[in-house]
Parts: sequence; structure tokens; C-alpha cells
Amino acid sequence: MFNWISVALAGGGAAIGATGRYLVMQMSQLISHWRLQHSGRVPSRFPWPTFIINISGSFMLGWVMGSGLSTGIKVLVGAGLLGGFTTFSTMANEIVLLAHDQRLKLAVWYGLLSLICGVLAAVVGMKLN
Repeated sequence: MFNWISVALAGGGAAIGATGRYLVMQMSQLISHWRLQHSGRVPSRFPWPTFIINISGSFMLGWVMGSGLSTGIKVLVGAGLLGGFTTFSTMANEIVLLAHDQRLKLAVWYGLLSLICGVLAAVVGMKLN
């Protein structure tokens, strides 16, 4: 049954999650820029921010969905906040960009690690309940 309250919960949570993801990505860029200026270290080619966001989001989603929380909280946090925080589309785009930059081996590793670690993180999150 269609429920406008659930739609509002998912939408509100997604706005918060997407904002959190944006802030994490911006902070990562600031840290990389600072490291380059102060230590001369070139940032890693591996897309760590998206990887960490997706794996931590998978873990949290596993925990939320395996918990005894109410359906409304699961919609708010699971579909909304964590749905907005995690990002399959950015990961897919990063894989394409790595392949386009002739970093095919890194692109394949990134895709495989994201999938395997994401599923394992979700399982661990569920098992903690």
C-alpha cells in the first residue's frame, strides 16, 4: 500500500545521506590537497572515498535491516539516509574513468573489491543483531 509518510521519510533521509556523502567527498579532496602541498605525496589512484562510503553504508544497512527497528525507521535510515549516502553510480563512473585512463587492472580490482567487501560488510552488519 502506498504511504506518503514513508515517501517523506525516505526523501528526508536521502537528503541527509547525500549531503553527508558530499561532505565526505569534499573533505577527502581537502585532505589530498593538503597532503600534496605539505608532504609532496601524490594522492592514491584508488577511489578510497567512494569505496569507504559504500562499504560503511553496506555495513550500516545490514545492521539496520537485520535489527528490530520499526518499519518507519528502516525506511528513514535504510532507504533514505543510507540510500542517499552510498553511491553505486559514482562507483560505476569511477570504474569507467579508470578503464578510460588505461588503468584497467585497477578498475577491475576496484569493482570486485567493492562488490565483495560490500556484501561481506552487509552480512557482518546483519549478524551483529
